[in-house]
Amino acid sequence: MKHLRTHRAQTSLSHAPSRGVSRHNRTKTIQPPKLTTHSKESIEHYYRVLLETSSTAILLLSPACIILGWNKGAETTSGWKADEALGRNYVDLCLPTKAQDSFLSILAQAIEGKEVNGFKSPLRTRLGSQLMLSWNITRVLGTRVGVMGLMAIGTAFVPDAQVEEDLHLAHTRLHSAARRAQRAVEEERRRIARELHDEFGQALTGLKFDLARLGTALNQSRARTCGEDLLSTIQSMSESVDTLLSSIRAIASALRPAMLDDLGLVPALECLATMFEHRTGVRCSLDVVPELSSIALPSEVSAALFRIAQEVLTNVMRHAAASQVRMRLYQDGAMVKLEVTDNGKGITHAKATTPQAFGLRGMQERASLLGGYFHIVGASSIGTTAVVSIPVAECVTS
Repeated sequence: MKHLRTHRAQTSLSHAPSRGVSRHNRTKTIQPPKLTTHSKESIEHYYRVLLETSSTAILLLSPACIILGWNKGAETTSGWKADEALGRNYVDLCLPTKAQDSFLSILAQAIEGKEVNGFKSPLRTRLGSQLMLSWNITRVLGTRVGVMGLMAIGTAFVPDAQVEEDLHLAHTRLHSAARRAQRAVEEERRRIARELHDEFGQALTGLKFDLARLGTALNQSRARTCGEDLLSTIQSMSESVDTLLSSIRAIASALRPAMLDDLGLVPALECLATMFEHRTGVRCSLDVVPELSSIALPSEVSAALFRIAQEVLTNVMRHAAASQVRMRLYQDGAMVKLEVTDNGKGITHAKATTPQAFGLRGMQERASLLGGYFHIVGASSIGTTAVVSIPVAECVTS
């Protein structure tokens, strides 16, 4: 079954000129065209074209497993051209050694007349790689000689175990890329915070001192003309500089608190609780177990716990209408847990699971990147509890 060119059957209708049209406009009955039957050779030709253009591997094998037919689908699947495969033994050409006996056994059953559907067997390609094919095999009978050969149709498929392995590998790679991206984000936050604090903060502090010296010099000057107005302007500029300095410190702290890098997670959480209480008037306490007070957690863990605490307190401030918040940092085996509880309205399950809860999903993703988890539960008029748990050992060894 070498490659066959596909011929497109074309039909044309010839319209003969009407000669001798009756002058009396006689009505003529048009007879339908006679149906023609295709010859056996024509049917066989179209059958071969159909097999040849199929993207599925279709083989014609002799009872001794010699390749008699090899379509384009077989070429694409195996890498062997038809001229290279015809006349060769399929078992020797395309089967790994461990799969040869089972394939020959199935072929023998097909020769005896048993239907073979969905038989799975590996195929060794020309480049040496392996594909799994699902075979449907049926015998081809002749009118006189009995079994002429076997028609084998092979469909490539990916085993379930391979699919699971590929999905696991893809998930691992995605997880690793997400962690690298998160590290890059935190590093960029740290860099920008330092730039704001060092460059802009120092420049504004210098400007404040310059204004102070200018005011002192002007105050001591004997030329008092318009002095009061200039002193008032200098005072106003100095206050503006103070405001800018406070804003820069707040932005730098929000980007990456220096306390988190210099002193660790516990002092950073204490500062966060104090700032929250100062801004909202809501009492916010922090309880830390003694063993965690003196332990320096990995930077990734500290950053994740701090960011999640920030987000939870922001949600409390916006939605909870609480009068009291309690944060608790403790260790449970290899897991470090941060629990934030408020006595506010209580988040409902519908709100906690809505697709628009981007903040909650962000906290869940941040925890899962480190192999941990985040969950939140609430009860109406009782309050809400959010818990994040991160395995310290995994983060240290990864």
